[in-house]
Amino acid sequence: MRTSLLKTLAHKHKSSVAKMARKYRAKVETDEGLRTCLQVTVPRVDKPPLIARFGGIPLKVKLTATIQDQALARHPLGRTELLQRLLADTCEVCGSTQNIEVHHIRKLANLNPTGRKAKPDWMHLMASRQRKTLVLCRKCHDDLHAGRPLRGQTERVTGEP
Repeated sequence: MRTSLLKTLAHKHKSSVAKMARKYRAKVETDEGLRTCLQVTVPRVDKPPLIARFGGIPLKVKLTATIQDQALARHPLGRTELLQRLLADTCEVCGSTQNIEVHHIRKLANLNPTGRKAKPDWMHLMASRQRKTLVLCRKCHDDLHAGRPLRGQTERVTGEP
C-alpha cells in the first residue's frame, strides 16, 4: 500500500517514486519505539499544523484479543416503488386493470432526444417522475411501441377529468 501511495503521488507530481519517498519520509515516536512513515505537515497561522501521516503504526497480533460482534438490527424491507405500482394492477395511462405490463427504457437520457419532434405525453410523464418504467395495459403498451397516441392519456397525465 505504501508503494502504491508513492506511485500515485509520483505520477501526480510528475516525479519519481524515490523522490517522493525522500520528500515525505518521517520518523514517528510510538510506544514500540521509532517508526518510519510518510508524513505531510501543513503549517497554519494561529492554529496547530495539519499533519497527514501514512504508516508509523506497529502491526502486531494480540493473541488475547476477544471479538465482540454485535447483532445487526434487522429492518423490515418495504416494497419498492415499482412493486407497489405493479401491485396496484392499474394502467398508469388509461386506468385499465386488464393485462398489465411494464414498459422499460434503457436510460433516462433516451427520453430527451435532441433535434427530434415534440415528445409524447408518456415521455413527459416518465421524465417528470425520473423513472425508467411505466406500468401499462397491453393495449397502451402496443400503442406506445407502434407510435400511436395513447388512449385516455391527456386525462391521466395532466390530471384533468
